[in-house]
Amino acid sequence: MNNKVLYNDSRRVVYLVKKVLVIDHGNGNIKGRSEVAAGVLPSLVAFKKDVGESITGKKAKLKTYEIEGIEYVWGKDITKVKDVFATYGFQNRYKEPLYKVLTSIALADLALKSKVQSTDEVIVITGVPSNEIGTEAANNLKEVFEGLHTVKIEGKTVKVNVEEVIILPQPIGTVMGQYLDTEGFVADERYEDIRVGVIDIGTGTTDLDSITGLRRENEFKSVEAGMKDVYQEIADYINSQNSNAKVEYYHVEPFFESGQYKLSERHIIDFEEVKPKAVFQVSEKIKQGIKNAWKTFDRFDEIIITGGGAELFASAIEDLVGSVKVAEKPQQANAEGFFKYGMFKVSEEDGE
Repeated sequence: MNNKVLYNDSRRVVYLVKKVLVIDHGNGNIKGRSEVAAGVLPSLVAFKKDVGESITGKKAKLKTYEIEGIEYVWGKDITKVKDVFATYGFQNRYKEPLYKVLTSIALADLALKSKVQSTDEVIVITGVPSNEIGTEAANNLKEVFEGLHTVKIEGKTVKVNVEEVIILPQPIGTVMGQYLDTEGFVADERYEDIRVGVIDIGTGTTDLDSITGLRRENEFKSVEAGMKDVYQEIADYINSQNSNAKVEYYHVEPFFESGQYKLSERHIIDFEEVKPKAVFQVSEKIKQGIKNAWKTFDRFDEIIITGGGAELFASAIEDLVGSVKVAEKPQQANAEGFFKYGMFKVSEEDGE
């Protein structure tokens, strides 16, 4: 990336540096990506005043963030906090105060890890479902990111000045992840010509799209089924076994692989037998949605499955549509593609 001189005097030269930051604030998790950092954390936040000292101690993977005098906590262990707020939603989601707060927190956290300076020109790349492109919802999301974000992280003030916001259709992120390398150069030119079907299995929905020659076709469909439905089925079972558990869907994810929910050291609820039923029911909903939306599958040169549920449902979907490609690190695949597109755009502007 080329640096531009911001000002020059007898004592020092200050450069204006363009930094690409990706924040993909999904219903289940927030995915972040920059040149030096990448990660996935839950789309949950809590007020620090509601969190006991034991959870904010040295062993807990939580940080304290302050915005306009109010302190919040966020991190990997946020699911262990009792009084937590989910930014899950659909209608008017981007207008919700805590959605804006958590987006600023995630942006500042990524900027700090990426050593972004207050003089840097930050370009944010994010995405929305294809049907939100060009709508008021996309404009609302743009407003969430635009301008100056000031957040105290563990007492350290972090300022992020967002000069430009680029909102991409989420399936474009998936395909860009295959088409470009991490420096924004073409890695696989096949995608300039072929038709790709994208199945993005998220927390609340499964989104279906068609991309031909890097252009999105008007075939977007959303199936009301995703990982939340799997987790909710298991949460309902756990609560039926112990009425004091009061488990929400987002509490299940950390325990999903083990098949055992740890209510306490003395009480562990095994849900291994319930998992196949929950997965099967959601799988059938997704497959029915694919059949209704696409009718035929042979017209696609490639079908890519992405999102947090990609690996769990890939086999069942392959039985329906034929060979599929599971994106590398599928939960982060869209964010990775957004980042590669951002690097491509910056290098193009710099004339590289």
